[in-house]
Amino acid sequence: MAKEHHHHHEHECECGSCGHHHHGGMKSQLTLIVITVVLLLVAVWIEHQFSLTTWQLLLVYLVPYLIIGHDTLKEAAEGIVHGNAFNEHFLMSVATLGALCIGFLPVAETEFPEAVFVMLFFQVGELFEGYAEGKSRESIAHLMDIRPDVAHVVRAGEDGSQEVVTDVHPEDVSLDETIVVRRGEKIPLDGVVVEGSTTLNTVALTGESAPREARVGDEVYSGCINMSAHIRIRTTKTFGESTVSKVLELVENASERKSESETFITKFARIYTPIVVFAALALAIVPPLVDGAWSTWIYRALMFLVVSCPCALVLSVPLTFFGGIGGASRKGILIKGANYMDVLSKVTTVVFDKTGTLTHGQVSDELLVTGDRLKSDAPAAMEALRDAGVQRMVMLSGDRREAVQRIADQLPLLTEWHAELLPTDKVALFEQTLHQGPVAFVGDGINDAPVLARADVGIAMGALGSDAAIEAADVVLMDDKPSKIATAIRVARRTLSIARQNVWLAIGIKVAVLVLATLGLATMWMAVFADVGVTVLAVLNAMRALKC
Repeated sequence: MAKEHHHHHEHECECGSCGHHHHGGMKSQLTLIVITVVLLLVAVWIEHQFSLTTWQLLLVYLVPYLIIGHDTLKEAAEGIVHGNAFNEHFLMSVATLGALCIGFLPVAETEFPEAVFVMLFFQVGELFEGYAEGKSRESIAHLMDIRPDVAHVVRAGEDGSQEVVTDVHPEDVSLDETIVVRRGEKIPLDGVVVEGSTTLNTVALTGESAPREARVGDEVYSGCINMSAHIRIRTTKTFGESTVSKVLELVENASERKSESETFITKFARIYTPIVVFAALALAIVPPLVDGAWSTWIYRALMFLVVSCPCALVLSVPLTFFGGIGGASRKGILIKGANYMDVLSKVTTVVFDKTGTLTHGQVSDELLVTGDRLKSDAPAAMEALRDAGVQRMVMLSGDRREAVQRIADQLPLLTEWHAELLPTDKVALFEQTLHQGPVAFVGDGINDAPVLARADVGIAMGALGSDAAIEAADVVLMDDKPSKIATAIRVARRTLSIARQNVWLAIGIKVAVLVLATLGLATMWMAVFADVGVTVLAVLNAMRALKC
């Protein structure tokens, strides 16, 4: 069951080059590549052994060409039928068919092997991309390990007297039922311990390795692993509402919320491809009207087409964000979409809600004696934020002035604080003072939901946080450590800088080779390297984002 869920992430890139690994996966792709390489070598051998006419030679090379290229040609044809002609496959098809036609031009050697090779390399690039995508899926699948498959429910037996433990799918358990969680099993639904005491491994949810105690009366979350003893839990949420389902949903949808740079690429491809195609046509037609060297210019125009394929760009940027989101999730930070990474990387002001965010949130007896305790890593979290370049740190609270003052005194890096605020006051304060530069708001309670939604990037505490807060936030910290905020900012900055490197790498090399192609200095092989080489480099670079 768990494995079914990682396949919603086909990011739609305009070039359409993502239509590959539906075709029986990477193994079959690799097989095609190997077969094509062998047949290509055979074809080259035949060409050198026998003196064939151009037509006969074309037939020999068409075999490996169609084996490796049939998918691309089919996608190109479908694109034209669906009115989305200007995609990656269209470019590749035009370029390679052009290379086949070059054989019939008096100017050049036959370019048949090159045509096969361009297609071959295109598929190798796709294979690489599939592999990298698989890698980032794996890190998300690693999160998916938290999906429980079965719940042992305690229900009355046939005669109504003794109780029977039945195994059902967690979705079939209703509220307030009692479930048994045995040692070594995952907790399938959120609930409260009603019998037994144990330690829980929460690493899958929070990234935190130290086991947590759970006794009668404690709340426990789905996705944790029961380490030491049998416990009984009274469910407080249905499966769909449980922590695990929420987390998985966030991860599944993360890549669908497109980042600005992804939409940039979509627009880019739509504008870029027609420009390239028409530029190539002009190059084929206009200069020869002057100097009559038709075959030379047609050859250059076809080269221009092969070189201009922007797959490095279109594959690597979404991949980088995907990798960044996967890498962050391994650290217990869920970023709900690539666009939030963008904002996170630019954050200059962080606003904290006091209770439950910077403090533990337990309010003491009438005598506020112990009072609300500061979380042990709160001061360190603020230092980390300052090091990450955050200039302002503000604390808001609905609590009494004295209480807030007491916490503020323990946080030397706090820029300002406000007390005795209602939820509406928080939003108002946000509107007035906190408007310079992208602002992150960190909160955990229902009362924070409006502000979380309003902030440029809302960060919720995931373990203690209320559903409303987690729902409204853009980033969720799975263990309630404020120090993770700085980590999230670092991950986002790193991911963005990798994405930028890829954009410049791809555009820079493309432009250079296009200029050479127009001047007639580039060979078909250079064109192929420019495209596939850059794709491979960019994909490898994108994979670094996983290792945040």
